[in-house]
Amino acid sequence: MAENTYFQKALANFTAEFAYVGAVKHLHDLGMPPEKIREQLSYPVSLEKIQQVIRDYEKEKANPEAAVDFVRDTDSFGRKSFRMVRKDGNTQNI
Repeated sequence: MAENTYFQKALANFTAEFAYVGAVKHLHDLGMPPEKIREQLSYPVSLEKIQQVIRDYEKEKANPEAAVDFVRDTDSFGRKSFRMVRKDGNTQNI
């Protein structure tokens, strides 16, 4: 039963990310308040969800350790390796 709720939560997060999370973050960076963001979106989102996205985004921006990407590199011999790239530009080989 726990597997089903995990999948449902993952699917809901994926759908939200695709539908409105990126737009909310962008409009927040432009200085729009949550009420104005809600008016700008074509997808129906509650004000509480918009505020939650903004809170999570502010926490992510305040903690640059959490904002990382992984980049795959291939050397001249065809060997693949991964690097963890932080948003602040620092890299770390894995």
